[in-house]
Amino acid sequence: MTDKVGTIRDVARMTGLSTATVSRVMNGNPKVNPEMRAEVLRVAKQLNYVPNPAARALSTRRSKTVATIIPTIEHSVFAKFITAIEQTLAARGYNLVLAISNAELTREMAAAEQLVAMGAEAFILTGATHSGELLDMLERRSIPVVFTSIFDGASAVPTIGYDNTALATAAIEYLHGNGHRTIAVAHGPTAESDRTAARCRGVLLASSDEIETPLVEVALSVEGGREAARRILEMSPRPSAILCLSDVLALGVMFQLQSMGLTIPDDISIMGFDNLDWSKDSHPSLTTIDLPATRMGDVAARQVVDRLETSAPMTSTRLPARIVERESVRRVT
Repeated sequence: MTDKVGTIRDVARMTGLSTATVSRVMNGNPKVNPEMRAEVLRVAKQLNYVPNPAARALSTRRSKTVATIIPTIEHSVFAKFITAIEQTLAARGYNLVLAISNAELTREMAAAEQLVAMGAEAFILTGATHSGELLDMLERRSIPVVFTSIFDGASAVPTIGYDNTALATAAIEYLHGNGHRTIAVAHGPTAESDRTAARCRGVLLASSDEIETPLVEVALSVEGGREAARRILEMSPRPSAILCLSDVLALGVMFQLQSMGLTIPDDISIMGFDNLDWSKDSHPSLTTIDLPATRMGDVAARQVVDRLETSAPMTSTRLPARIVERESVRRVT
């Protein structure tokens, strides 16, 4: 048997305040006297009173809900990102609603329409490639939107993330600095991800007469990494290093090489991109690029809430990422 749940009128009666004042407290109005706020919250807790979200939305014309659409939830880099968004929004009294697009623009559009119908007040989207129909819908409704996982200071829509092109260039330069001249690059489908396409551009920018960087496109999965390794080992001359533009691919590459009796990094060096949770515990531990997924989620959520609360402009923000040196890359002479 559960305790009786109180109503807003019960809270008003026990505190001696009006229902309007109780409502302002529960909706987070900053103009309420701190002592009065504390008393209302104390009584609300005692009565198990929680405002009905639908009723609150009707009375305030605010759902206090932010929508995020991501391509997948399978990789921990997105899990970190979503967790940071949810925690930051919750601390400001907002809710998160999430949808998965599977990197399909039509599915993303359908999800966005449903989220708008649910009352989403702002959108946090991954990457910069989205249908014109989606962006037009948000603009017509004056719904703020921010792009993440990329940085583009020239973008008309604010971007919060990192420079994928520059990071890929830095990875090739790091491997070249360790003596590698032929560096195979395994990557997922560029048609499905503008972040992958940007990383491939960075690889090509680093290529020169001294650095060969053959590209191998495969499915973004562990099995895709296995396939990439098999294709790379057939190359002549065989690359001394493999840069994987995702740690997921790096894991598959490592599995395949080890199953074929090759030793990492003595026979071939491996470098990843993401710094997923397991990368420090692989054998050998994976040298990779640490992406600021948690910080990105926090900054995006803060900017969105500030925009909704005070009309503060959202600004493109470049977040730092770094190479994490571990055991999977060796220096060659």
